[in-house]
Amino acid sequence: MREPRLAWALFMSHNYMSINHLGAVIGRGTELGLTHSRMARTSASSQAGFTLIEMMLVAALMIVIAGIALPNLRSTTETYRLSTAAVAVASKVHQARTNALKRNRPSWVLVDGTARTVQVQSVDATGTINIGGPEFMPSGIVFASGAGTVTLTFDSMGRPVNPPQTIQLLYPGSGLGLSRTVTVTSTGRVTNTSP
Repeated sequence: MREPRLAWALFMSHNYMSINHLGAVIGRGTELGLTHSRMARTSASSQAGFTLIEMMLVAALMIVIAGIALPNLRSTTETYRLSTAAVAVASKVHQARTNALKRNRPSWVLVDGTARTVQVQSVDATGTINIGGPEFMPSGIVFASGAGTVTLTFDSMGRPVNPPQTIQLLYPGSGLGLSRTVTVTSTGRVTNTSP
């Protein structure tokens, strides 16, 4: 009686049923010894996880990508710091010109290379006054003037004295020779350029 049942199950599995259904059709503990749960467990365990070679290839690929990306990230950060410092200096120059026009008195930008700051100053009846607070440069940014002080002066009409006047910013630690120049033209226009 078992033989026709087994033959029918094999015939059915060959025509339209998968091998996983064979154990369910025949039943547990048959002559074939194939059960649904054992077959499912065998096929699932042979395909789970990653091989060591696959993991090593992924790790090697990540190392190559990091080797390409890290130097670019560093130079981008350095360029961003220098650009930020140049924008801050240009802002202080605009502020000095605006104050010269507003107060109808000379104003200037004091660049202190030792403290790495930029400060707007003007004059009133009591003497020299600071306008606003100093702008500190980001770490690594220095002025081309060195440790000394430089002034960029506007007269009471907002015109620059001895144009063109420039303030050059350097990033000596970058290894890329990064620099930005803030220039004030004879008309009072402020430009922020890189060589």
